[in-house]
Amino acid sequence: MPKPKHLLVVATAILLLMVLFPPYFGVYDQSGVNRHTSLGWHPIWNPPSQAEAYRVIHDEPHDAVPDVPESDRRRAAEERLALTRVGFNKVGFVFQLIVLCAVTAVGVVIVRRWRRMTRMMAT
Repeated sequence: MPKPKHLLVVATAILLLMVLFPPYFGVYDQSGVNRHTSLGWHPIWNPPSQAEAYRVIHDEPHDAVPDVPESDRRRAAEERLALTRVGFNKVGFVFQLIVLCAVTAVGVVIVRRWRRMTRMMAT
């Protein structure tokens, strides 16, 4: 049976990973119609770009090129990117943090009770 210290070390490692690789979301806002989607977990030092968020929101392949002239394509792309935002999913992060703390606390309690029961049975 693992020790409570081991559970706390694992929980701390998971917490560190959660801080270093937080969840991100993308929002595309055009004419009052919002599209929201999760962009997954990315390193905090390299968050997803607006272009990546736009591709994920609109289900476009990574190398999609529209069939319009280059100047119009660049202007249209800039306009679409201006409507796309990338944000840190604070609600998702806090929820994951609460679940991690609850699971760790329950694990520590279970380990302590298990130890107490095995000691009582041994005597």
